[in-house]
Amino acid sequence: MSLKRVLYNSIVVCVVFIRCAQVAPLNGGNQDTSPPKLLEAKPLNASLNFNSGTIELKFDEFVQVVDMANQVLITPQTKELPLIEARGKKIVIKFTETLLPNTTYRLYFGNAIADMHERNILANFEYVFSTGSSIDSMHIRGTIRSAFTLKPEKDVTVALYEVNETDSVVFKKKPAYLTKTNTEGNYKISYLPKAKFMAYAFSDKNKNMVYDGGEEQIAFSDSITETPADSIINFRMFKEGSAKTYIKRAYSFLYGQASIVYNKEILNKVSALNKDQKTLIRSNHEVNDTCVVYYHGIYDTLNLLIAHASSDEIDTVKVSILSKDQFEKQKKGRKIVLDMIPEPLENGKLAFYNKLSLVFSKWIDPARTDTSKIKFSSKDDTLFKPLPQLSELDINKLNINNKFVQGSEYQLLFNKGAFTDKNGIESDSALFKIKISSKEDYANLNLKLIFPQKESYIVQIVNGFGKIIAEQYLESSIASSSEKILKFNYLIPGEYFVKVIEDKNKNKIWDTGNLMMKKQPETIYFNAQAIKLLPDWDADIEWKVTEN
Repeated sequence: MSLKRVLYNSIVVCVVFIRCAQVAPLNGGNQDTSPPKLLEAKPLNASLNFNSGTIELKFDEFVQVVDMANQVLITPQTKELPLIEARGKKIVIKFTETLLPNTTYRLYFGNAIADMHERNILANFEYVFSTGSSIDSMHIRGTIRSAFTLKPEKDVTVALYEVNETDSVVFKKKPAYLTKTNTEGNYKISYLPKAKFMAYAFSDKNKNMVYDGGEEQIAFSDSITETPADSIINFRMFKEGSAKTYIKRAYSFLYGQASIVYNKEILNKVSALNKDQKTLIRSNHEVNDTCVVYYHGIYDTLNLLIAHASSDEIDTVKVSILSKDQFEKQKKGRKIVLDMIPEPLENGKLAFYNKLSLVFSKWIDPARTDTSKIKFSSKDDTLFKPLPQLSELDINKLNINNKFVQGSEYQLLFNKGAFTDKNGIESDSALFKIKISSKEDYANLNLKLIFPQKESYIVQIVNGFGKIIAEQYLESSIASSSEKILKFNYLIPGEYFVKVIEDKNKNKIWDTGNLMMKKQPETIYFNAQAIKLLPDWDADIEWKVTEN
């Protein structure tokens, strides 16, 4: 074969090969989803007579330690957390202090160990060793729930202290043993010695391992806890109430109305002591920690003296408000308005058993109310008629006493200037369309409750969002039965739950706990079985009231 023929055949083969080749991107393979695997520990996990200052953990891939301050726990507590660092495929732990003799130590890493590239987490890894000749095997477990909502509390610190400590130790000292709850509110402290402990749980918001009060919640065991093979302690967490009622904030967003916000719910009557007859104070039933002050003819600063029925103390309050020039300018520019809202309506519907009221944003002047500018009509009658049946104004509320027909629709027309507030601000024209409900729109609930003991109880019907829809109070006596039948009428159809509060002190509210007084929060029972109510229907439900 000639050289020319060989060259020709070679070129043809190359061309064919190039045309047949497929261009494909490089493939790195399947994504790694496996967490690091421990290959070796020096000394071995669960070692006895531990006397080394260093621990080495070797894994099958490169690792890192993340969020160490929040994830890594050591029990019993050392004065300082050991030095922990990742070195390639190893994690090295160095103790900076002498460990206690004959003691079982547990290093819990939570979600701190992850591989270097994909951050796959080796969840709940722990390393245990003993400086003595045996590993302690006792443990305490349980569940933590909110005392008020009964929902599980996650990421809560469960703390054990030696019995010779004072009751205030939880404020001052890190616990000897601790762990944290999972997302279901469950916890377990393992490798405990056979001993007696005081048990607490708290939401350690600032991660300092002590209870700081304030916004942090707390729970405690009523008795000393002794560790047999298996101890169960369930906690009810609560936020301690402030012993003193004080004003947190006072402001006036719109002229003629100011808000006074307290640090907690106001249980007693609050009154303004000003003698100028230019201020009136009312509790805000929508927001139980707030009072509303209505004022007129006052400028620059609203000075208030506020008294509480349960205390001899008088609060002095100063609120910055508009100057007279600012008020006149805003009034002239129609920037100050008099709003009104019809209540109580649910999606534009008034319950047939309720009275219709108008609620105003300001203090109304009854002498300047013009009833001729208030008219109404039904859906079947297009002619507007006078609405003469008005009750006396109560500062910012007007009750309409007309009897409406069930199932009917009405229109309420307010012409401009129907109402005027104490500062001379007139209401604008407004038209409201209101439908009156019928008995057939509602459901009735007959509730038979069997209580665990003879106490006073608050019985609430709540919706799926925890909002109280209806409430009744039961005051017990020695002669009273533990069985009660309650009727809740005219409930809007839907799904509801029953909540029962054991009212030991008979003050008709739920009381939180107090740590130093060793007072637990009042017990709440919740029936998690939804009650489905249908229109024009009576439901009969029986519940033996027990804790979940």
